[in-house]
Amino acid sequence: MKKVPFIIQYAKSTLGPSAIFDGRKVLKFWQMVIVFIFLNALLLLPVSAHFANQSSFDLPEIMPGMAALGTDQFANDIKNLSLENGELTDKNTHLVEKSDTGVAGVNLTDAELRGAENVINLKANEMQLKDASGYTFEVSYPKDATLTEITSGESLVNWISAQWYLENQAFVFLSMVMMIGSIVFVSSLMLAIFTTLFIWMTKRSSFSKIASFKESLNLTLNALGIPVIAACLIGFIYFDITIIMAVQSLGMVLMIAWTFLKTRFYKTSEKNMAASR
Repeated sequence: MKKVPFIIQYAKSTLGPSAIFDGRKVLKFWQMVIVFIFLNALLLLPVSAHFANQSSFDLPEIMPGMAALGTDQFANDIKNLSLENGELTDKNTHLVEKSDTGVAGVNLTDAELRGAENVINLKANEMQLKDASGYTFEVSYPKDATLTEITSGESLVNWISAQWYLENQAFVFLSMVMMIGSIVFVSSLMLAIFTTLFIWMTKRSSFSKIASFKESLNLTLNALGIPVIAACLIGFIYFDITIIMAVQSLGMVLMIAWTFLKTRFYKTSEKNMAASR
């Protein structure tokens, strides 16, 4: 008989309460590790898709001081400037707008920048962005960038955010996926461990046929299968990592509760066999 791959056996063990209970002995420990990683990878699919399709980034969230310099007055000061092939057409333009929190301008000198904690400096080929939080970026102008869409302080900050994101998209994608991936992994690990321990404790009861920690962990992973797929699909429809994790955890609890109500962790067929002996 041809051996069935363990991932197929696992998939069959997720299809309903009886399958979840019966499949508690299917996986070996190393196979459970692979299944756990696979389930977390499924949860990260909508995360990766979301950030891969993102076209902008909320830069003011990480550089609020810099964003505060994007005033209507500064936007009005630069309205006559233009970009062509990634360069300011008038490279000799010099504008300075100082405030209590920093300095914004065009082709600012070292003396004007000295001591400023927050900076927006539009230079000939790039813009210099600095925030009191510690972030500093040099962002080149894209070849097709224009300043025509800047009509207010808000539109100026949005324009800066868009140019910054174009240059740092790969960095944002990797950092956000790694950060959220770490949160998802730790949350899933804690959920699996505590649920496994809870189920394992039922072995002390006479009604439970859960004989070991390994069986408890296998049953927990079986119960996670359908909730993880549901959370993944919901994440593609509407991305919110809190909703994704809530669907995963609540779904797993409901699947385990359903399994207990259906099997009592002691299959009816097993009860009958024990009674006939």
